[in-house]
Amino acid sequence: MPEEELKVGKRATERVQRIRTYVVEEPVQKDVRLRDERTVVERRPATGSPEAMPGEREVEVREVHEEPIAQKTVKAGEELVVRKEATERTERVSDTVKKTKAEVNTQKR
Repeated sequence: MPEEELKVGKRATERVQRIRTYVVEEPVQKDVRLRDERTVVERRPATGSPEAMPGEREVEVREVHEEPIAQKTVKAGEELVVRKEATERTERVSDTVKKTKAEVNTQKR
């Protein structure tokens, strides 16, 4: 007698995950202390006796002025680790199957 049988199998499907990295800019500020020199010339009366005759001379005074400079360096911020994890699960598949049955009636005579 014919009857149906339920066979359960499996098939693989794929899903693609795309990972995109991109660059953003963000403003940053840092304070730096700077030093400036300024030449101050004062005139005041001389004291004591002169050591030389009047004459011409030139004096050079150097001033130092600091100005900020900025330099960018690349450092490791973070890294992406991409891996896959696999888990297994059990699912119950329910369906109906057909079966041929015979009913035998016995008659008494």
